[in-house]
Amino acid sequence: MVNLWLNIPAADYEGHMGSPNVDQLSFLARTFKETLEHHDCDSVALLGCATGNGLEHVKRGFTRRVTAVDINPEYLEVLRQRYGNSVPGLEVVQDDLESCELEKQAYSLIFAGLVFEYLEPQALLQRIAKWLQVDGILVAVLQMPAEGASVTETPYTSIKSLNSIFNLIDPKQFKIIAADVGLIAIEEKFITRETGKSFYIGTYQKST
Repeated sequence: MVNLWLNIPAADYEGHMGSPNVDQLSFLARTFKETLEHHDCDSVALLGCATGNGLEHVKRGFTRRVTAVDINPEYLEVLRQRYGNSVPGLEVVQDDLESCELEKQAYSLIFAGLVFEYLEPQALLQRIAKWLQVDGILVAVLQMPAEGASVTETPYTSIKSLNSIFNLIDPKQFKIIAADVGLIAIEEKFITRETGKSFYIGTYQKST
């Protein structure tokens, strides 16, 4: 079965995420920037990186390695064109987050912004725990559950296909699953944006 993300053009993805009634590109980029500023960012994995939104905030001298993972090759080609010469130690990985494997204990920081809504959280969290160094940090951004929640309507109709796999996660349940694999919540924030949607930003540390 073909992953639905492979059928969504880069222009549609960016157009949808940047639409005024969605406005999630700037939100995720800002959250990634704050994450880089507040945590050890020597080696970073950006999961579900799409076209590389936020990579402009990676700074030479602080970061030596960035692994960007996404399933859509078109997104990754856009990312290479935009950031291939500016992001230190950039590694681009085309793979499915449902099954991909990265180097064990290789990352001080992993950022996953709005990716858990489209896959099975427990399996990915188990692998994230393996990829992180001891005391490494995971920052996860989740859209908060709401009655009748679905992918927001925009002119980019290809995005509508994601409704069949879109599944909002209760942060309390996410926290329990994370703890089971040795990822302990050290900071949690809840943000309601101008669009009316609310988000959870959880910071988790890998225990020894």
